[in-house]
Amino acid sequence: MKERIEEILKYTTDTLNKIDTSAECQNLRVEILGKNGKITQLFRFMKEVSPEEKQAMGQLLNTAKQEAERMISSKEVFLQNAELEEKLMKEKIDVTLDLNQEEVGALHPISIDFMRMAEILNGMGFSQIDGPEIDYDKYNFELVNVPKDHPSRDMQDSLYITSDILLRTQTSNTQPRAMEKIKPPFKVFSFGRVFRKDEIDATHTPAFYQLEGIYIDKKVSLADLKHDLSLILKKYLGESTKTKFRASYFPFTEPSVEVDAECNVCKGKGCSACKGAGQYEILGAGMIHPRVLEMNGIDPNVYSGYAFGFGFDRFPKMRYKIPNAKVMFENDVRFIKQFK
Repeated sequence: MKERIEEILKYTTDTLNKIDTSAECQNLRVEILGKNGKITQLFRFMKEVSPEEKQAMGQLLNTAKQEAERMISSKEVFLQNAELEEKLMKEKIDVTLDLNQEEVGALHPISIDFMRMAEILNGMGFSQIDGPEIDYDKYNFELVNVPKDHPSRDMQDSLYITSDILLRTQTSNTQPRAMEKIKPPFKVFSFGRVFRKDEIDATHTPAFYQLEGIYIDKKVSLADLKHDLSLILKKYLGESTKTKFRASYFPFTEPSVEVDAECNVCKGKGCSACKGAGQYEILGAGMIHPRVLEMNGIDPNVYSGYAFGFGFDRFPKMRYKIPNAKVMFENDVRFIKQFK
């Protein structure tokens, strides 16, 4: 495996020496580090490595992954700066141009799609609630079954203001508040910004939008969850949308599922927008964990419920075939004008 790692790093170096555009860097990143990338595939063979060699081999693989990311990112930044310089040299501004024009604004695609999604959810009996963007650790984590020593906290990098207050990492902080204030049965959803220390790429930004929905009643089942989510996705994305439910893990739901949808930029072939996977992971969901119900004053022997959470930025990104998520947050008027 060591020889294979050296071959991949050499291939990466040789390819970078031939690359002339930042777009080619993105394609190389997918080829080397994507879900089906050359280095990613080596991690799948770790189960075949003997216990004595596993630690050393794992360290070697992680070092190779970091080195490949460093080389690609360094070349990408260099090329982006060169492309910007070239663009600035070509563009000229006419300072005599009369700008006394009034223009009618346009809604952001996230706003457009949220209003559409809210209409769908309202039609299915859900009411909207809100939660704070700056919240206590108790509501963001502990009351949704994520105590301070829980390993799932390593799955997301949180932005703490104090040891007990943080920028919320998920709209799940509205779940405990809803259970505190509303007696079952009820259906509610919340929408808003969440914050994580994510690296910016085609599908990730440090601040993004989530939409959370919960339904609590007697005898709510996983069949109800699958039926309702399928209905929501078909109404929102279209009847022909291809989706896939697969088993997953979340500390606040049991059992848990994730739902993938086919990338409508490349139609499942793999591109930089979907990181070569041919599909997006668009939401996580599951049956609300009995401990979450119990901690928030609801008897799990009487009531059950489901919860789902959308990474909402990905929906307008899919619907309007936006290749890179960051353009939605760059305040470029030319981008917004497209949605009048």
